[in-house]
Amino acid sequence: MPPLTVLKGDKIPFFIRPITGSIVTRFEAMYFKPNFKTHFDFLESQLATAPNGGGFLCGKDLTAVDILMSFPLQAGQKRLKIINATDYPKLNAYVNKLEGLEGYKRSVEKIEKETGESYFTIMGAE
Repeated sequence: MPPLTVLKGDKIPFFIRPITGSIVTRFEAMYFKPNFKTHFDFLESQLATAPNGGGFLCGKDLTAVDILMSFPLQAGQKRLKIINATDYPKLNAYVNKLEGLEGYKRSVEKIEKETGESYFTIMGAE
């Protein structure tokens, strides 16, 4: 669910929903969308010019930067549906690559075992 869409949802009284919906739509258009574009464009170009042949944000090896950036990028791909193969092909492939790493898969398994829930449900992506 994109930011602030809760203010457009069924939990808002029907007579107030048009007002809150209009505010949310304007706020998203003025603030969120331009900022997402700025940051995702930068990261897309960073992946294209990563040192030593790239593959990751800081070069050819996985670093803490990649791990930290995985969370907002997964949200952009799975929850917000902004990062996709058409608009951000390198970022989309990068997120898929991170999710394919064995360490990542083991982490997700551990989270799911401990919580009893799907990792993507916890993220709000399903």
